[in-house]
Amino acid sequence: MIPSRQLEAGNSIPHQIMQGFTQLLLEGKLEQWLELYTPEAIFEFPYAPAGYPQKLEGKAEITNHLHNLLEMIEIQQFSEPVILVDSTKQQFVAEFTCKGRSLVTGKPYNQTYISVVNHRNGKITHYKDYWNPLIVLESNLGGSEHE
Repeated sequence: MIPSRQLEAGNSIPHQIMQGFTQLLLEGKLEQWLELYTPEAIFEFPYAPAGYPQKLEGKAEITNHLHNLLEMIEIQQFSEPVILVDSTKQQFVAEFTCKGRSLVTGKPYNQTYISVVNHRNGKITHYKDYWNPLIVLESNLGGSEHE
């Protein structure tokens, strides 16, 4: 992988995908956010604690999860992602942070993400999201059923 800073910032597909990913979520433009994915896209959460989804298959499951998530969390800010690109595999790794709060408990939700993203023709085909499950449990997303 080569560091993305060697690429023209903002012009590469990985930068465009991540700009859309973060900005569209912040703006609440969910239908446009979902257009970042292919119809058969897979979204995985390898570190999800018990009771939380570990794998979403297809746009319908991703859509349902997103709507559920946005009933539990308010995302207030994303950091600028650091992106490492492997153009031979149409894959990149993005590291970024999120600041927000649980809409259920009011507790802070400040998370660090490392995401491995595969793409084809400018659309996400597979998004593997590595985040700290302790932050999810501490913010008590979902309320007492996940305590």
